[in-house]
Amino acid sequence: MKHLFLVLVCSIIVAVSTQAQTTKSKYLITGQAIDSVSGQTIPYVTCSVVEAKNPKVVIARFAGDGNGVFTGNLKAPGKYTIVISFVGEAPAQRTFTLTPAHPVVDFGKVAMSDNKHLKEVVVVATKPLIKADVDKISYDVQQDPEAKASTALDMLRKVPMVTVDGQDNIQLQGSSNFKIYLNGKPSNLFSNNPSQVLKSFPASMIKNIEVITQPGAKYDAEGVGGIINIVTYQHANTNGYSVTVNGQVSSRKSYGGGVNLAFQSGKFSFSGNYNYSYFMQPHVTTTSTRDVLPINGVIVGYAHAGQVATVNNQTPAQFGSGQLSYSLDSLNLFSLSFDRQYGRQQSSTIAQTIDQDANYSTVFGYDQNSLQHSTWGSTDFGLDYQHTFRKKGENLTASYKFSNTPNNSDYTATNDNLMSLVMPQAGLAKTSSSVNSAYTHENTFQVDFSDPLNKFQTLDMGAKFIRRNNTSYTTDHNIFYVYSSNPPTLTPDSIDHTSFNQNQSILAGYISYSANWKKFGMKIGARYEYTWQNGFFNNIDTLSNFDTNYGVLVPSGAITYTLAPMQTLRLGYNMRIQRPGISFLNPYVNRRDPNYINYGNPSLDPEKSNNITFGYSNFSPTYNISAELSYTFVNNAIEQYSGLLPNSSVQYSTYGNIGHNNQLFLNLFGSYRGLRWLNIYMNGNIEHVNMKSSDQSMQNSGYTGHVFLGGTFMFPADYRLSVGGGANLPQVNLQGSQSSFLFSYMALSKDLLKKRLTLSLVGIALPKQHIYLNTHATYFNQYTDVHIYPPCELRFNVSYRIGSLNAQVKKPKVTINNNDLKNQNQNQQPGSGVDSTPSI
Repeated sequence: MKHLFLVLVCSIIVAVSTQAQTTKSKYLITGQAIDSVSGQTIPYVTCSVVEAKNPKVVIARFAGDGNGVFTGNLKAPGKYTIVISFVGEAPAQRTFTLTPAHPVVDFGKVAMSDNKHLKEVVVVATKPLIKADVDKISYDVQQDPEAKASTALDMLRKVPMVTVDGQDNIQLQGSSNFKIYLNGKPSNLFSNNPSQVLKSFPASMIKNIEVITQPGAKYDAEGVGGIINIVTYQHANTNGYSVTVNGQVSSRKSYGGGVNLAFQSGKFSFSGNYNYSYFMQPHVTTTSTRDVLPINGVIVGYAHAGQVATVNNQTPAQFGSGQLSYSLDSLNLFSLSFDRQYGRQQSSTIAQTIDQDANYSTVFGYDQNSLQHSTWGSTDFGLDYQHTFRKKGENLTASYKFSNTPNNSDYTATNDNLMSLVMPQAGLAKTSSSVNSAYTHENTFQVDFSDPLNKFQTLDMGAKFIRRNNTSYTTDHNIFYVYSSNPPTLTPDSIDHTSFNQNQSILAGYISYSANWKKFGMKIGARYEYTWQNGFFNNIDTLSNFDTNYGVLVPSGAITYTLAPMQTLRLGYNMRIQRPGISFLNPYVNRRDPNYINYGNPSLDPEKSNNITFGYSNFSPTYNISAELSYTFVNNAIEQYSGLLPNSSVQYSTYGNIGHNNQLFLNLFGSYRGLRWLNIYMNGNIEHVNMKSSDQSMQNSGYTGHVFLGGTFMFPADYRLSVGGGANLPQVNLQGSQSSFLFSYMALSKDLLKKRLTLSLVGIALPKQHIYLNTHATYFNQYTDVHIYPPCELRFNVSYRIGSLNAQVKKPKVTINNNDLKNQNQNQQPGSGVDSTPSI
């Protein structure tokens, strides 16, 4: 840890001193911007310098300070024009000449007024890095110099209210309950392994990243966190093509590569990508101990249980998408989209389990070797038609989408070296295997209409129908020990089958109204959804079958007030619901480890959350500040919990609508870009969580949070150095907590061949190799130590662009967004024995 800290500090010192030497120039321009009427200074103006003979090319850009004073350096003598601009003021223009004899020009006070217009020089001023709207905050990736050599995941680390920890786990406003959109619509590319996909997504393809914390009525009732929308770069409507190939390799023996293709010819345009990755997780050893508490003075089962499990995971995965559009004319657009991803994670586990009595004497134990596969993926087809009316902004969109999402798993396990002084709990198998096939089929139809009533008001409305089928089929195969003889013998095969089906139909309609009047902005709406669903088991107790119908009204609203140019206050409220996905509903019982089993709950109800937010933002060309305070409460939250089977030492883990949660959350974001060669930023949050379950007699509360600090140094010859680090405070859940941990990174990149080739070397370190988890239940306490090795990783990335693309596929302004489901990535079951490994 100390060595890593010294390396980071030395790198920053060297970078600053080196850059300070290289940025010295003997040609200097300075001045102060003032208002021509009041004479008051104008803060944070943007200054753009062009050559007088070539006014369309900006050669220097810098910002003024809070008193309107601006200072800039130029590398060579010559005749130039400076354009000084600020929001709400007409740009001011000055032409000047620098020579070796007169290397300094002082413009004095430069007056800016409303009645002067720039005619001869057209210059695009520096855009703010962050922009706040009524219901979202946007991060302009194209304004970030790191984008050319970074991934989408790297960019997310800088976005307000988004946190990416050292294990690449993504959270929005402190919650992992959110959706990721691509160009305004959800893509199943991000549904199971978002961080893995985003690592292969070049940031150079992204225009901006939007954080939608107040989804309006046109969105499905989203979960607690909100929406992250990744908007790719849009080009002019001319013919052309572009091919970008990329590849990466890691010291953890992970590797991958991909290709991005886009072209346009006449009325047809196509955009697509394909990526392959082989992801090797760090070597993880989990040590857990469980102490059983007495019931009425009596301990049921074994008093103490311990397990040491070593897990190795590798995941080959491939994912891709394509969009084809045809512009019949200027008013009619057809679009066909396709998304496909497939991954098959393989986990090999070596575990030793020992049960002890109250005196810590071993009474039962065994060793286990197991191999588990988890198949995940999706296949989506979408068809959209958009008709644009003569009235600007008025359009009608009709959409259809088909989606197939498998969630399969299988395992084989062998238990050896049996140690038994008494009859162990029933069900211990010498060998066992299980195959579970689960999937979701989904058909969706949707119609949306948008009508700008006038320059300041817009009305949106639409309807949607979803038909969804969830299916799970399981085959278990076991060969059990028999203890009637010595040594133990084996029984014949035991084969069980379980089948579960759930059908769900959802009909929804919405209306939304937005308006802007002087300094105020407003967006209000309501959405009504009615659900029909039934579930049935084919070969077990039919009394568990169910048939339920329900309707829900989902209101939402947000209002903004502009204090001053680039300063905004926001207040919003919305209610959201989330239906459980197949991974929560699936009743399949995973018995890979007979001491720790897990399963879903087919009788789960949708959870409802209410959210109130208040935010402030202040953005300028040199700095950005954003703060948001939010309060969320849920009365029937879907929570995972653990317990002991009756009269047994077998620990189970499942789900229930048992949570009564409330959360007070504060997010802070800041960045500084006052120097051309330096960009520093901070993103952090702190929250207080209070969780309670009367049904399970559980309650937990506490503070948690995250902080990230980083900086980028720009060097001559297109070299860039980025350094950063962060920390997670202890995490709070219903039955326990997870310890804090730290992470840091350093990246060096270089552009070659006229910036078509980019090379980058990235180092990531987890100074703290241990993560501790505590689980407390009514009848037991469990403590888990997760040891990660190696804690450091070195990545090498290469990207090369071929061709010149001046086109991007046209997309409808609205398309199908199914985001009402709560799903669990890769069907992991934290807190249940050998499966209690955090995602690394």
